[in-house]
Amino acid sequence: MKLFKWKNDGSKPKFSNFIESIFGKNIKRIAKDGEEVSTVPSANIADEDKAFEIELAVPGLDKEDINIQIENSCLVVSSEKQYSKEDTNKNYTRKEYGYASFQRIFQLPKNADLDQVHASLKNGILKIIIAKDKTKEATMKKIAVQ
Repeated sequence: MKLFKWKNDGSKPKFSNFIESIFGKNIKRIAKDGEEVSTVPSANIADEDKAFEIELAVPGLDKEDINIQIENSCLVVSSEKQYSKEDTNKNYTRKEYGYASFQRIFQLPKNADLDQVHASLKNGILKIIIAKDKTKEATMKKIAVQ
């Protein structure tokens, strides 16, 4: 299973100054030239006997916040969440708001059964199981190093 690389087109969210103030470092200075720092969930991918299993860490998201699609043999997992909170008292008004989004794209192998995809969310872990199609075997070729 392949992962697409991010393009530096400014479409992904970046760490806020709040995160930088917690760590006491300017995160932009740590990143290499051409790299962007973003809030993209970590993924674990397993190639099991009967299925491919993908786990994404998505703490704080509900199942309604997550969008899963298959486009051109690619699994696209995305989310967009906005929130706002207002606290009004006699002497002050406090307003908080935020926005977060991500998108992960996984290219599925030829033996993935696109009709047998199941997803579940438990304790901040999104688990996606993609069954293997037994009629379409994945091809493997060994390359000798010279």
